[in-house]
Formats: sequence, C-alpha cells, structure tokens
Amino acid sequence: MKDAALPDSLQLPDDTPGSMTSPEATDAAPEPKRRLQSLDALRGLDMLCIVGLDSLARILAQTFPEQASLQTFSEQFGHKAWEGFALYDLVFPLFVFIAGVSMAFSLLKKSGEPGAWWKTLLHLYKRAIVLILLGCLVNGALSWNPENMRFASVLGLIGISCAVSGTIILLVRKTAAVAAAALLILGGIAYLQFNFGDFTPEGSINAIIDRSWLPGILHGGGYDPEGLLCIVSAIALALLGYTTGAALKYKECTPLMRFGFIFLCGAALLSISLVTAEYYPIIKRIWTSTFVLAAGGIGMLLLALFYLVIDVWNLRAWSFPLKVIGMNALFAYILTSLIDFGTLNERIFSGCAELLEPDYAPLFFAASYIILLWLLLFGMYRQRIFVKA
Repeated sequence: MKDAALPDSLQLPDDTPGSMTSPEATDAAPEPKRRLQSLDALRGLDMLCIVGLDSLARILAQTFPEQASLQTFSEQFGHKAWEGFALYDLVFPLFVFIAGVSMAFSLLKKSGEPGAWWKTLLHLYKRAIVLILLGCLVNGALSWNPENMRFASVLGLIGISCAVSGTIILLVRKTAAVAAAALLILGGIAYLQFNFGDFTPEGSINAIIDRSWLPGILHGGGYDPEGLLCIVSAIALALLGYTTGAALKYKECTPLMRFGFIFLCGAALLSISLVTAEYYPIIKRIWTSTFVLAAGGIGMLLLALFYLVIDVWNLRAWSFPLKVIGMNALFAYILTSLIDFGTLNERIFSGCAELLEPDYAPLFFAASYIILLWLLLFGMYRQRIFVKA
C-alpha cells in the first residue's frame, strides 16, 4: 500500500485495496506523490464524530444543562426520526463522498499499463467483499445466530457503492459523463420513490424492496437504512465525490479557483435540496435524492473549506490530530465496534476520575476515551502502520 511508505510526506490519496503495511513492507516502495492533506483531515473529523465526539457532546449537555448552545450542539449528534437531517445523519454518507473523491486520484492513474483496467476492477470488488465481511463481523456474525443476523451494514454499503461507482467511472471516464450518471441515478431514485409506495417507513419503495429481497433482519424493522435501494443512492453520492476530486485535479485552474468552483457547486446542491424538500422530503433512512444532494453539497462545502485552509493557505498544524485519525479511520471504526474500548478506558483512568467531583467523572471519561484512542492511532502513525480494506 503506497500511502504507508512515508506518512509524513504529502502524497495523493490512494484507496486501492491493501491490508496492513509496516516500514519493512514498504522500504522498496517508489517515491510517493503529493498527498491531499485536507482529505485526510476531513476523513478524520468524520470518524471522530462517531468514535468519541458524539458521546462527549451528549455528556457536556448533561453536565451543563443550563447552556443552551451545548444542548443545541448535542442535538446534532442524534439521528432524525425520519424527515430532515442532523449532523449525525451525514457522518456515513460523508465517508461515501470522501471515497468518491479519492477515486479521482487513484482509479485512472495506471490506465496506460497493460491489463490495468481489469486489475483495477478486480481491486474494487475484492475491497467490496472485504468490507461486506467486515460489516457482517461488526453486526455480530461470530455470534453464530443466523435468525438474528443483519447482512446489510454501513461498511457493506460503502464497499458496494464504491465498487459500482468505480466501475461506472472506468467505463465512462469523462467527468461530465460521471456527473450525468449521478444525476440520472438520482432521477431514477426519485421516480421510484414517487411512483411506487410512499414516504413512510413501512410503505416506501425502499421498504418494499428490502422486505422482498434483502436477507436477514432489517435494522429499521420494515426497512433498512443500508438497504438495496439505499446502496443505489450511495452510488450517486460516490460519483458526486469523484467529480469533486476531478475538479481538485483540474490543472487549468488556480487553487483559489478550484476552491471557489467546488464551494459554489456545494452551495447550489444544498440549496436545491432544501428548496425542493417541501415536495420531496429529505430522509436519510431511505436515502431520498434530496438527501443525497444535501449530503453531496455539504461534503463539497466542507472539503472546499478544508482544501482552502490546509492545502492552499498551508495552515496545517491544527489538522494534524485529525489526519492521524483519518489515515486509520477503518481501524478506529472496527476497533471501537468490536472491543469494549470504554471499559478499557475506565480501567486505565478510574484512579484519576476519583480525584474529581462525581458529576464531572462522565465528562472526564468521555474526554480520556478520545485521548486514549488517538494515542493508539498516533503510535500506529509513527510506526507507519495503516489498515485499509
């Protein structure tokens, strides 16, 4: 895996499949290319939201109930029951968007080599299979209870959507055609959701398809938020990410022009989503087209701002903690999903917590959880160990 060769250098994102690398495995690697620092930082912020920041926000709100700003902030770390979206609803879609951005730098870079097309395609689907299996593992596959097994998963959705969107990119290649494919998919999703079923949890076309074709139990009861039609919507989001990455690579524009173009496109997509939401609701749980436009628009806005500050203005020191998380995001997710990291954290820091007033102990443990996880990821970073599917 080329990214692991020199993590302190500025390399381009390379999300091609690999497992785990170490310095010994990469000493002979060729000199890496320049890496987009803002993408790692944004991925790290996204992962931080679900491996510690969410709990910290909720506990802050509980500890200081009189602070209205903390209550509002905490509310953003909960999923909407159905319509609308909060920050927490955008976490996993943002991973799909970021994966699409990364493909703009990694998919076609070896297109001139013999057999490169088929090798890249094979990599995409091998990676999808690995993510599907990891998703089943997170869902409890090792409990050997098939009656209560959920086969749909966040990791599976990311793997399949990236494999299919990557295939589309390899076939059409032109950025304008990729953007057209994304809009065509969103149009098809809108047609199905408007003309078959309704926009309720039990009556939506997503629920009808999941109950008929998706094996295992469904996370939402009558539907699954990572179900079959949701994967199709995610494919469109990954394609929007790819077009964003292609804009970042466009050599005819200055960095400030790239920032401006992506920012304006993001604002336009988000505006379209919000304006049309009155007629076509934004529902994350069934990935309506308006939700995909909102997620893509916000993804573009965030990446544009990170790109401006980190890669254009070279203000990078503040983003280093996020970069450490972002370069081992998959490992952080798997670790905190499979291991009771909270119990380990309390075991290590319980003595320190006893020095505090009881009301502040939960806040201390929430903060130390993030610190402990970051120190582990930092140790892996220093040893140049990066885990990717």
